[in-house]
Amino acid sequence: MKEIKTILEQLRTASQSGVKTVLATVVNVHGSSYRRTGARMLILENGFWFGSVSGGCLEGDVIEKAKTVLKTKKAELFRYDTRQNAKNSFGMGYGCNGLLEILIEPISCHENNPAYTILKQIASQPNLQGLSTVFYSDSNEIAEIGAQYHINTPGFISHNELLGHLVKDLEQAVKSGASKSKTYKIAGKKIKVFHEVFEPNINILIYGAVFHAVPFLRIARELGYNVHVTDSFEPIQPIWNFPHADEIKLLESEEADRVIENTSHLAVVFLTHNFFYIKEELPKALRSDVPYIGILGSRKKTQKILREAEVNDINYSKSELEKIHYPIGLDIGANTPEEIALSIVAEIKAFFAKRSGESLKKFDGYIHKKNLETV
Repeated sequence: MKEIKTILEQLRTASQSGVKTVLATVVNVHGSSYRRTGARMLILENGFWFGSVSGGCLEGDVIEKAKTVLKTKKAELFRYDTRQNAKNSFGMGYGCNGLLEILIEPISCHENNPAYTILKQIASQPNLQGLSTVFYSDSNEIAEIGAQYHINTPGFISHNELLGHLVKDLEQAVKSGASKSKTYKIAGKKIKVFHEVFEPNINILIYGAVFHAVPFLRIARELGYNVHVTDSFEPIQPIWNFPHADEIKLLESEEADRVIENTSHLAVVFLTHNFFYIKEELPKALRSDVPYIGILGSRKKTQKILREAEVNDINYSKSELEKIHYPIGLDIGANTPEEIALSIVAEIKAFFAKRSGESLKKFDGYIHKKNLETV
């Protein structure tokens, strides 16, 4: 989600300056690739770009292709074969060993531009979402390349038969949590569509406006996570100690309670060392739908807090108790506040991604979810 937010921000800046822009999106991948389907890159007519579609090997050519799209003002699909035996200039020396299809389309910061309108919707919604994008079409009457369907912004796909397929298949993709490409045959014409699934942005509620919250906030913000801070007991850190101070609002207790009750994809993190504060606030998170609760501190200290707060298998269910992570973070040998913050944020990311957090060296299988293709 951070990439989309950055693209939208830069798109608005370019629009204010009168600079024309196009958007490149990886819509299909066969084999291995540094970036997966859904990777995006905003390209400005002045040569600047934001985001990426590869590890750096394709961006130069994509920028050249973007110049054509800027002139024609029509979306176009480009294929890049980085396999070692590919008979083109992209087949040698790149090492990705995959075939990528990249859609390049005009985009502008106007409400009547479908690509902009849909990206804005996706960035603003906190729930799991899906987007269907046509990246190949034998018939412009059925659908043009670049045409999209998003549940909250209907009206950009007018062909009823195709729309019926997209509604059904996008719903299935969202339920499975896996993006996929699919080929449709309509009136003898071939239409290829990328059904893209967007994970909800991670939200984090921090208890404790303490000094070591500063690097935590900096790392979480860099990743694009939504971060809230609350504290009723600690001496409050001066606001200038927090990164993005104009964006950080210290929540009152009642506001923090509402975040717990109403925010999806939420991790609650106790960075405070105040024994009584944790005892008071921990039960609220335990009895909520919050899936992740982390407590900073030693195992012995945390176990004492849990005993005195009567957090046990008598007062709480097994699933509620399993939400607590302590000591919080991954084992990376962290000592400094910055290292501890990195360890905690990494564990939160791994938790919501349903990954182990193990070294990839030990991982047997694909690093990324495979983009399924059905015909």
